[in-house]
Order: sequence, then C-alpha cells, then structure tokens
Amino acid sequence: MLDFLQKQSLILMQSLLGVISNNFRMVSIETSNSNVTVQIVLEFENIDDLEEIEDLKSEFEALQETAINYEFVVKATSEDLPWPNEKSIVVFRRREF
Repeated sequence: MLDFLQKQSLILMQSLLGVISNNFRMVSIETSNSNVTVQIVLEFENIDDLEEIEDLKSEFEALQETAINYEFVVKATSEDLPWPNEKSIVVFRRREF
C-alpha cells in the first residue's frame, strides 16, 4: 500500500504530463500534517508557464479521491539549485551542466 506522500507524488506526476517546458528546473512535493506542498522552480518567470501551472493545480485537485489541503509554491531563479530536504520527493529535475 502506498503511503500518502507516495500517492500524492504519483498524482502530481500524472498531472504534470504535457505541462513541463524547458523553463522548468525542478518540481518537488512534501507533506506535513496532511498538508501537501508542491514546489516548482522555474528558470525565469514566463506567462505561458504560469498559465500551465494554474491548469496543473486544477488537474492535481481533480485527481484526488477526497479533498486535501494543498499549496503550490512557484519561484523563479537561475542560481544553483540544491536538493530539497529529505522529507520531499523530487518528481522532476532537469539535467543541468
């Protein structure tokens, strides 16, 4: 049986299909007390990507079996990107040299 975070990461991966562009650097998910936080890191702010993220939120919510508390955090940076804490699952990270 999948635990809550694993299940949410699979739902997020399914929701991300067709959303990720070259501007996406990393997408991760973590939970705390049944609250889900999805963090998306873009290289730069782009109106098309922000609109896709709004659609992603709707898809993520539609795939839930029951109502959950969730938050999407979007930031744009071209600085070095560290891995998130050990309580997070990285569902996408682009290859960077």
